[in-house]
Amino acid sequence: MPASHRASGVLVTAHLPEVIDAATVEALAQRLIAVGNTAIAAMDEARDRWWYLGEVFHVSGAESAPYMLDHAVVDSRTWALALSAAATSLMQTASWELPALKTRRDELARRIAEVNTRHRGAGEDDAPDVAEAAEDLESDIRRFRRDVEDTEEQLAQALDRVTGGTDVRGADGRDVSVSNTYWGAAVGSSAGMWGTGPTIVGLSDRLERALGDAAAARIRWLATAPAADIRSWLADHPDFASAVGFVDPTVAARLFEGLAADSTAGAPDGYGLPTWASGPLAHLLAFAPAAIGNLNGVRIADRQPFTLATLRQLLADPSLGDEQYEQLLALSALVDPALTGTGGQQAVLLSVFVDSDGSPRASIAYGDVDTADQITAITHGIATDLGSLGDWSDSASALQNDLRTQLAAQGASAQTAIVVYLEWDSGNAGNVWNVERPAAGAERLAQLLGGFRSSSPEVQLNVGAHSLGTTMTAELVAANPGLVDNVWLFGSAGVDEPAAAQLREQIAAGTLTVHATHASDDWVAPIGRWPVSEHPVDPRTIPGVVEFPADGGYVSGYGSGEYGERVEGHNSQRSTEWYYLIDGWESDLWGNLVPIMDDESIGYLDPRSQSYKEFVVDLKAAAEAAR
Repeated sequence: MPASHRASGVLVTAHLPEVIDAATVEALAQRLIAVGNTAIAAMDEARDRWWYLGEVFHVSGAESAPYMLDHAVVDSRTWALALSAAATSLMQTASWELPALKTRRDELARRIAEVNTRHRGAGEDDAPDVAEAAEDLESDIRRFRRDVEDTEEQLAQALDRVTGGTDVRGADGRDVSVSNTYWGAAVGSSAGMWGTGPTIVGLSDRLERALGDAAAARIRWLATAPAADIRSWLADHPDFASAVGFVDPTVAARLFEGLAADSTAGAPDGYGLPTWASGPLAHLLAFAPAAIGNLNGVRIADRQPFTLATLRQLLADPSLGDEQYEQLLALSALVDPALTGTGGQQAVLLSVFVDSDGSPRASIAYGDVDTADQITAITHGIATDLGSLGDWSDSASALQNDLRTQLAAQGASAQTAIVVYLEWDSGNAGNVWNVERPAAGAERLAQLLGGFRSSSPEVQLNVGAHSLGTTMTAELVAANPGLVDNVWLFGSAGVDEPAAAQLREQIAAGTLTVHATHASDDWVAPIGRWPVSEHPVDPRTIPGVVEFPADGGYVSGYGSGEYGERVEGHNSQRSTEWYYLIDGWESDLWGNLVPIMDDESIGYLDPRSQSYKEFVVDLKAAAEAAR
């Protein structure tokens, strides 16, 4: 044995992990049970006292107020069940695993002391035996450390239903409410009086419903309020126009029908659009057109005079900045028949509003959304707003024309429409790794598509998305199973783990098809999937996702078959950004490498690209299946 080792007096230096005292874990378990029981008792008492409300006063229209805490009582009981399940896991660990680990740790500590004592007194002849004993001991220590870690992991998994102190899951694994960061509501399902289990409505959904209900109530008020009051209220609430889109589509349809029944229709205007001579719709058209123009669930033909009146009203606002005005003017030139005329194919305005940050937002359509068998929404990634309307409009117009031409060539009767969804704020590079903005965009897109579904229950709904828009689309599909039929993802910034799981389940169930592509020259998209991202999953790795090419090649089924160009960067349409124009490298006269620059870069949705043509072929097949 080397002299330096003998001189140290210590041969085994491995560190033994600590084992928490079983009594401490048992005390924690008891505490969780006590907290759960206290929560139930407190909520029961609060509900009992709240019930007395009806004995004190009565308000017409608020008859349900005494029952408002019923859902909170259900939530507290579900939370208490989750705490009880966590306490049971803790008690089991304290009764079995921890004592066994504590005994093993004590034995290993004894052996460490014994081996080190032998080491200090060992001669040259005894050294090999001591070394072998030390090696065996260190192997046992490593095994013990793994067992401790495994026990910690198993306990963590058992406690995963109660995480973070404000994010609690019940025994069924679903989120339940706790604290004031997540209110929730439990609604009985269809089976039996209480159903087979609660449906949990989280804070986001609750706020969305509350927003929609409030917007619907405000529309009724706007329909008859004095003009001066309307102007004053709208001036104080500039975000109202954007909130209208969150009215539930079925509620919106009934609301419009009721308003129409109390209104008198006028003669169509010079462009064939309906008008209103008197009644609440005439009042809204004159003073608050966004109240109907942005109302998802109402036929687009009925909304047209209101959406156009909203756009004209916005353009007349003297407080608009130059950039806002230019963007809205470009939109108007595309969708307003007073500017575009009636010849050729005209885009249809579906919605328009100015967002809370002052940015104009809108959605437009090519094709008749009201009669289409297939509606496909296309949407963008980061750093995109209404200033990019021209490029996205070009892609939508090309898609609609190509589909119509190729379906007609095959004698197919399916009717299609392409929607450009520019209503969401995708932010910039500073938030590309977060899921907050995609999730918000998904909620608004769900309302837009839900409105189409409400008006045309049998319509096929598809989404084609680029970059961070693919993250948003995954959030949409995950949160709204059955709403979307087909998805195409171009240069994905990634999807988060829960959304990936939902996509996998829906694909396996046969209710969703997902196509994804990534060009070899696209070096930007993988940045969105870096490990620091909240959405690191490449959708191409999800089982069942169909990958389609973007690197250039022959596209069978596009007409009689055509060659599609390779996508040369991350750009969605053609681009003149210098970092997309580099097309290889060459040596100059002095042997230095210099970039070879193209005049422009072909993007994923550029009609020349292979990915675009593959998209058309897939959409054509899906449209034929929709009939």
